[in-house]
Amino acid sequence: MRRDSVPRVAWRLLRNEPAAYATSWVGWVTFFGLPLVSGLIVKVVLDRIVEPGSAAPWGLLGVLVGLEAVRWTILVAVAVQWHGCWVGWQTVPRVNVLRSLVSDPGPAAGRLPGAPGEAVSRFRDDVQDVGLVLDVWLDLSGSVVSSAVALTVLLAIDPRVAVAVVIPTLVAVAGCTWLGPRLRVWRRQSREAAARVTGFIGDVFGAVLAVQAGGAERSVRRRFGEINAARARVSLRDQVGSEVVRSLGYGTGEVAAGVALVVVASQFGRGGLSVGDLGLFAAYASIIADLPKWVGRYLVIVRQADVSVDRLAALLTEPERRAVTAPTRTWLRHGPPPLVPAARPASGGEALRELRADGLTVAHRGSGRGIADVDLVIRRGELVVVTGPVGSGKTTLLRALLGLVAAERGAVVWNGAVVADPSTLLIPPRAAYLPQVPRLFSEPLAETILLGEAPDDLEAAFRMTCLDEDLGRMPDGPATVIGPRGLRLSGGQVQRAGAARALVRRPDLLVVDDLSSALDAETEARVWERVEDGGFETALLVSHRTHVLERADRVVVLDAGRVVDVTVTRG
Repeated sequence: MRRDSVPRVAWRLLRNEPAAYATSWVGWVTFFGLPLVSGLIVKVVLDRIVEPGSAAPWGLLGVLVGLEAVRWTILVAVAVQWHGCWVGWQTVPRVNVLRSLVSDPGPAAGRLPGAPGEAVSRFRDDVQDVGLVLDVWLDLSGSVVSSAVALTVLLAIDPRVAVAVVIPTLVAVAGCTWLGPRLRVWRRQSREAAARVTGFIGDVFGAVLAVQAGGAERSVRRRFGEINAARARVSLRDQVGSEVVRSLGYGTGEVAAGVALVVVASQFGRGGLSVGDLGLFAAYASIIADLPKWVGRYLVIVRQADVSVDRLAALLTEPERRAVTAPTRTWLRHGPPPLVPAARPASGGEALRELRADGLTVAHRGSGRGIADVDLVIRRGELVVVTGPVGSGKTTLLRALLGLVAAERGAVVWNGAVVADPSTLLIPPRAAYLPQVPRLFSEPLAETILLGEAPDDLEAAFRMTCLDEDLGRMPDGPATVIGPRGLRLSGGQVQRAGAARALVRRPDLLVVDDLSSALDAETEARVWERVEDGGFETALLVSHRTHVLERADRVVVLDAGRVVDVTVTRG
């Protein structure tokens, strides 16, 4: 698929709030254009001053001062208006990308950045680069309009002025065009280096105890210095390249004004111009000299945004690439996931009767692992346990069933209907998933469990996961801030908080990937007793614990990605 150009992406972002942008545009064009009026007043003032016996034009001077006051008042008002637009330009892409990652069909894992720092860089820096395109359009528009008027007036004085202005502008454009591909490469390298630094800082904060326990403080400092030095090298190259292009614009603009002054000065010396004409020319030449500056800045920003658009588009599904700048109010246009056969659709509110995997196959490139032709059935009221040696494909099976990884072949069937996209169907309240390592936010414990859910079942979730016994030892109870990734909790508390997050949503199907990974056998047994007492009767678990296997209705044994045994223990 051909990627959209940066101007086209920026244009779609502009169309989210066209009236607000038009207001800013009019304000900026007015701000840039008022010096045209000031220049005319300067011409009249100078011509009157040199007239013999004429009185000082105090009235015009007062108008000139008042005009400047109005101009800067407009700047303040437009800056306030611009700030509102700027916030919108930053918000729309971020909201849309987040919604795409959590709501669009298909697994999001393949689209996610490899590290948290990379995600921060894309959501912060790359979105800002796209917004800067719209920002520089305002300045460039004001400069183009005012320069066009000024150039028209100056051409009436001397056509050679056009040559003095146009040639430097073309030089700036040519220089930026030549440097453009290099700027693109340097900006990508700079973004990736910055992401590595940000990600490393986040990892260190999340693993402070591991660093201390391993006595790795010196190694961490050394590694931090290395990646910062690498970032400094590529960032310097990126910044120098950008400044060279900006300097081309600034330098050629000053050259244009200087050459034009020389041209007009010779004519003034021959008496072909009045003092007012010379004043008018000086005022208008400064306006025109700004144009190459904004052209150079625009070309730099577009090249940088070119990289950012690529990086943001990589977070979206292929059909949704254009939606990075789509209006947020129309983004969620997907209905319930389509099911086949069409004659037997699974209703959005239909309770689970049976979930089946038919020939599910997933291959992990490079590792040689995955699953092959796996058949699995979970009926309402059943506890199905998947077990097997390490690397046998247990986690892959669960993730493929839920659509969190893409299956190469096979089908997931809900109540007899094939699910086209499990990732958008098998979510609460149909199914809830507890991975081996739950991801917790640095929020109060209650908030990281609820994630926006109503708190009606929060106490029950605390009780079922035995967290009610821990709350009394926490400084603020459920309002205790747990730190990045639950750093202030024990490993068992992190695991049980993740379980509470799944249980509080009261799903039809509870999917758990090895709750025992951070819990002792006694605590895990108590959790499962309370979960059963809480009315959760349908679950798919990965476990090797004897007490869990004894509770199971069916035990599915995997080895090397294939089902090697199915044991019916009850029913």
